[in-house]
Amino acid sequence: MKSIISLALAGVLASTLVCADNLTERNVEQANAIIEAAVTAHGGEEKLGELSTLVVEFESINYSVDQSRGTEPPWDKNESSGFNAVDLDNTTFVNRANFAGGGFEADGGTIINGEESYQLDFRAGTVARIAEPDFDTTSGPFVRVTPALLVRTLQDRAANAYYLGEASVDGKDYDVVGFSMTVGPAISMYFDKQNHLLRRSERIFAGVGLVQYEFLDYEDIDGLPFNRTFKLFLNGEPNIERKNLSTRVNQSLDDLMVVDAGLESIPELEPDPLSRQEVADGVWIIGGNNTYAMFVDMGEYVFAAGGTAGIPDRIESLREVIGDKPLKYAMLTHHHFDHVMGVSAYESEGATLITSAAHEKIARRAAENGDGLEIKTVDDRMTIEAGDRTVEIIDIGPTAHTEHLLVAYLPEEGILFEADHFTLPRVGPVPPAVTSTRSFAAALGREELGVKLIFSAHSPRGATMDDLRIALETEVFQASR
Repeated sequence: MKSIISLALAGVLASTLVCADNLTERNVEQANAIIEAAVTAHGGEEKLGELSTLVVEFESINYSVDQSRGTEPPWDKNESSGFNAVDLDNTTFVNRANFAGGGFEADGGTIINGEESYQLDFRAGTVARIAEPDFDTTSGPFVRVTPALLVRTLQDRAANAYYLGEASVDGKDYDVVGFSMTVGPAISMYFDKQNHLLRRSERIFAGVGLVQYEFLDYEDIDGLPFNRTFKLFLNGEPNIERKNLSTRVNQSLDDLMVVDAGLESIPELEPDPLSRQEVADGVWIIGGNNTYAMFVDMGEYVFAAGGTAGIPDRIESLREVIGDKPLKYAMLTHHHFDHVMGVSAYESEGATLITSAAHEKIARRAAENGDGLEIKTVDDRMTIEAGDRTVEIIDIGPTAHTEHLLVAYLPEEGILFEADHFTLPRVGPVPPAVTSTRSFAAALGREELGVKLIFSAHSPRGATMDDLRIALETEVFQASR
């Protein structure tokens, strides 16, 4: 997957400053020429302009890179299927997907249609109106894996496109153009120099790395080329292999936007801004955007649990109520990449990281200075005591989701913090348990803890043991279609 880039502008860059104004002109001209050729190859301006609606049914295999039960390849494989549908003229988007793997089972959907926008959960049997629907953000993942939509977007946003040069990858030559969509990091698009079809694209995500896309097996549908196969690579490793089972052009989406009969309406799904709640004396759950951490006042210092994105903002919020008290310990729940993103923030605080012994290598890799990072490892159990406060750190793995899972338990308060195993939605009833929830419940039973409240890294809503029992006893909803 290694790219060898040869910049066509090398000669211009070496020219005198007198000619520097020509650099922008040549770049724009080259980018526009490549875009024009790409538009022609992808059906032409007229055909792309007539593309109003698109429905693509798919099935995928997901290789859980840095998201598997273990820490090394071969990665776990999961399966999913569903459809994506977009109406470009009316800025509506519909999707449905079911997924099984990693201790999870999911069957859900989204309808983005102005004021009639909904989040659907077919396992729980619920529907929630979306308070602030965002067409660009929600449809973006579909656009980025659909060449015709991506080229049309590039054409519409040609004013912010730029020529990156020529590239030779796996023996094929490409012209490369970059541009920014309305949401997310800039994207680099690789057009085959022979037929000008989009074959590859790339993006860089902070904290994640290089995400590469490949578009294969083109077929002509209604005068437009569509890929039958799509592959995604994460830092060079296979992550997703998708087959497009059917592609339908310019057909009505009306039937797809009907909310399934029998779904229970639950409160409106509102944005999730940064918030702080004190759930017991000196114990805070702080977070937003579906990522949360727990902070505990230990008297002379602070203990933190959870390492998801946004930790600097959560620490800043904590400082508003606790001042400059040092953050001495920070516990990582497990090794998955979205749960080690906060390592560098804790590192900058001078905190000692607490992690499973099996996850030390990954924790150091996530740090700015891995060799210098202070780490305490847990093989089974660790107890931190200060004043009248006690925190028990317990490895309750293996579970269906990860071989090692650290939880933070406050025995006096009966509060337990975990990640990815039992997360209540922000609104609505307790959903049916997934496999990871069942293994979590079994682990709690083995430990015989006096848990009263369970908080998760992905929700601000605490759960009781009765909630856990309800989840285990609740049957999966049977959707009407």
